Amino acid sequence: MRAELAAFPDGHYHFEDCMEDDGIDDRPYTIAVTTHIQGDEIIVDFTGSDRQARGAINATLGVTWSASFNAILHCTDPSIPKNSGCFRPIKVIAPPGTVVNVDFPAPSVGGNTETHPRIAYTVIGALAQARPDRGFATDAATHCNFLFGGVDSRTGDYYVCYDFLAAGWGGRPFADGNNAVNCINGNCRMVPTEVFEVRYPFLVEEMSLVPDSGGPGLHRGGLGVTKRYRARDRITVSLMSDRHKLPPWGLEGGGPARGASCYIQRKGHNGWVTAVEDSRKRSTSKFAGLTLEEGDRIHLTTGGGGGWGDPRQRDRTRVEEDVAEGWISPEAARTVYAA
Repeated sequence: MRAELAAFPDGHYHFEDCMEDDGIDDRPYTIAVTTHIQGDEIIVDFTGSDRQARGAINATLGVTWSASFNAILHCTDPSIPKNSGCFRPIKVIAPPGTVVNVDFPAPSVGGNTETHPRIAYTVIGALAQARPDRGFATDAATHCNFLFGGVDSRTGDYYVCYDFLAAGWGGRPFADGNNAVNCINGNCRMVPTEVFEVRYPFLVEEMSLVPDSGGPGLHRGGLGVTKRYRARDRITVSLMSDRHKLPPWGLEGGGPARGASCYIQRKGHNGWVTAVEDSRKRSTSKFAGLTLEEGDRIHLTTGGGGGWGDPRQRDRTRVEEDVAEGWISPEAARTVYAA
């Protein structure tokens, strides 16, 4: 690890990103980092990050440490053994009482799934300034944590489900981002639709990749997914997500990806509305206790990954292949890639 860090130019590299809201206050929460590289050591300093939130997006110190390590491990030799010596040259500063080092009694459950990837990619964004050949664009950086439960009228049994949705990964200096993968801090797969419909009173009307959701670039970002559910019973749902307002960013001239969304359609209505419009929730991406009745629909979409490099430099053959696969539209090929 010391040899890897010594290959980074000495200097101070700053980057910022935001959690778009905390589910209570409609305002962004900034995660600011400065990486100080000197010789074979690095200090990752989060001084300047916002004070802790009232909502459940705060990260514990352990999450911030692990997210920082996660980022550095992604930008260094993957064969390095993950032992205590690996982490010894890395120091982390995270001021107490901030969104990256929560103090009791502020809530922190969302820090594990949602804020961890935001922290990790903020560090990656800083390191990419020192070594563009090691940096990569952000993934969608949200797991779209969809939770629901109720009593199944078919059996009288209680049920509960924690449904993850995969998302797009960012473009890299050497390759496109992957489609429909768990984010940088996850290892979960999506529930197969056939199993999902047998176990829970939802009908999955659509489950697909989202064309044009990956950020354009010399190396294109991966695609997000969309899933449309129709309730077959009364179901109480909650969501912990992000990137509805602030899209995933690209690097080295790559474009941003399409963001995430959640829309609801009540039975007998044609329009789709957000949870704010439907149930007066305070956030479109973070809410709890929303009730769906039989025939109601909910439509979740995850974001893509950001692009890496100038999209106009992408090989025309690769653009044509993307169009043939349905990953980008003919219009995007013409207007964005000039193909």
